[in-house]
Amino acid sequence: MDRKKMKRVALGALICAFSLSSCADKDVYQGGEGGNDKNTPLSPTEAFDFNMKQEVKVNVDYGFTNDYYIVFELYSQNPMKEEDGSWVKDETLSYIYSASTDKKGKYSGSTQIASDIKEVWLYTDYLGAISPVKITISDNGEIKYNQADYIASLNTQTRGVTNSGHNYLDDWMLMPGADWDIYGLPSNIEPNISMPSAATLYSIKEVYSSKGNGKTMEDVYPQFFGSNISSEIKVIKDTELSLVFVASTASWKNVVGYFTYPTGTVPNVDNIQKVLAFPNATPINKIVENERVGALLCGHEVKLKYWNSEKQQFEDKFPAGVTVGWCLEGNGFNKGNIVRHSYVGEPRYSYSAMNSDNKQRVVALRDKGTDQLVAIGFEDNKDLDYCDATFYLKIAESQAIDTDLPELPSVDPPTTVNNTVTGLLAFEDLWPSQGDYDMNDVIVEYKSTIYQNALTGKAYKIVDEFTPVHSGGSLVSGFGYQLYQLEQDRVRSIKVEGPEGWRVETDQSSPTIILFDNLRSVIGQKYTVTIDLADVDPKQVASPYNPFIFVTSRAREVHLVNYPPTDKADKELFNSHDDVSNVSVGIYYISRYKGEVDLMPYGMNLPVIDFTVLSKAEGVKIYETFPKFISWVESGGKKNTDWYKK
Repeated sequence: MDRKKMKRVALGALICAFSLSSCADKDVYQGGEGGNDKNTPLSPTEAFDFNMKQEVKVNVDYGFTNDYYIVFELYSQNPMKEEDGSWVKDETLSYIYSASTDKKGKYSGSTQIASDIKEVWLYTDYLGAISPVKITISDNGEIKYNQADYIASLNTQTRGVTNSGHNYLDDWMLMPGADWDIYGLPSNIEPNISMPSAATLYSIKEVYSSKGNGKTMEDVYPQFFGSNISSEIKVIKDTELSLVFVASTASWKNVVGYFTYPTGTVPNVDNIQKVLAFPNATPINKIVENERVGALLCGHEVKLKYWNSEKQQFEDKFPAGVTVGWCLEGNGFNKGNIVRHSYVGEPRYSYSAMNSDNKQRVVALRDKGTDQLVAIGFEDNKDLDYCDATFYLKIAESQAIDTDLPELPSVDPPTTVNNTVTGLLAFEDLWPSQGDYDMNDVIVEYKSTIYQNALTGKAYKIVDEFTPVHSGGSLVSGFGYQLYQLEQDRVRSIKVEGPEGWRVETDQSSPTIILFDNLRSVIGQKYTVTIDLADVDPKQVASPYNPFIFVTSRAREVHLVNYPPTDKADKELFNSHDDVSNVSVGIYYISRYKGEVDLMPYGMNLPVIDFTVLSKAEGVKIYETFPKFISWVESGGKKNTDWYKK
């Protein structure tokens, strides 16, 4: 029958049915046969699965050349915010997906996210990766990012390098031929990106990062501070030095440079010469008021020159017997010029006594794996996290610096990736008869986290939290779920914490957990289920698995649309009354509805919704509570994908 014609014919019956009684009065299972013509089962093209998720392909290529793998996350909105002069991650936001690249910074996979998401923000705090990046999901359902292409697209906006057209402060000096573009990209940047080992990058990321919770770096690493701790580099053998940009979380556009003085003497602002290295220590992805304000990439390198004050000339090598110090002009880059703001005050120096507050403004740490690399972090203001401008110093000659600097701690690479999904499971309890479709007979909130090995991607543990929050029906309903895509031997152990009465059904073909038999007795009580797995494909344990209620008896199960029954379900109930399942092609738990839409589900997985909206709509059809529900269904899930938010 034509669907539109059928809908018109059924409208009168719908009005009569819903005017007879309330939900509680109608919740009486009629039993028996009848209802639909089982000789005309639903076809796969006719059946809508009421799924509010979209399958997206994720292809990410950071283009690393060394053996370095990182963890990235996808967000449905910008995960960064400005706080106390720094750009920090908004910890109130939850990511929608996370994964680990391979050792060359590549990832290819797929995941399911809410259908109403049209764009995502790709985020990582691992060094060498531009972050965050806003990406529109393509028409064919792909999230694609190639860092080299992204950088090239940004660089097309560069206006070119001026010919000594920028102003700078009189107490700073430029190296020979030094210039920069409108974004502060130095003209003397080395042609190739310079990246240290993966181990060094992991360590720098861990140490030079915003600590949060009001903690400073000194709180976490007190050994890096004290009157006997130096942040300067004592040269003991002639060598070339290069400064390499790593990262910056600062909201200021800081100028970074260096100075030298004879080892053993005391420097002061009057007897040192500041030399500019990086006019604007701001990464290329920094956006302010919709405009890019930086140009640097992790690995951008500038070879430093030694200023010989006696000969009044720059030299390629720094001689033995000099000490190299560091300086920063806070927010000093302004429209291509180097300026000093009254609200910032004097420059910040690595030699603490040169600062008016005597605070240590630089933390320099020697890589213990080599004596030719020193990590350097600057503090530009007051939060003392020392990640406002992060660099590392390359020392050309071995054994060319004094080793009295503190060591950069070793940090293990990432081993775990986890993804958390939250939502609401809402069920009608009269299957296979038609319900009133207020979708509030059983409502359960859930939070599920899958833990994966960062390198293999295999899932080794899942932790689920289920909280029954509402009972809107008069029948006795229980609740459970099944890892229906797994064999029993793929589960190593199951641990349940919560009210008494839960059980694991061992006589099922797939792992099945029953949490409660009577919804009303456990409203508001949380169940936490920890399942150790034998390294499985994460798609096999994608949340919410196969949740179901069972009503009046264990055999009368009610599942989400197209999720199969367990071994304990009464299969004879299919195609009785209003159920129009087509078991032979995997269509389950769907009714031929006599109302505003042709088909209706008995269970739904809602990505984000306050359960009180449904619980207060007793006896009110879901498409009256959410008016855009009908057009969403009629479009096959392509239109009004955010219907549940309206």
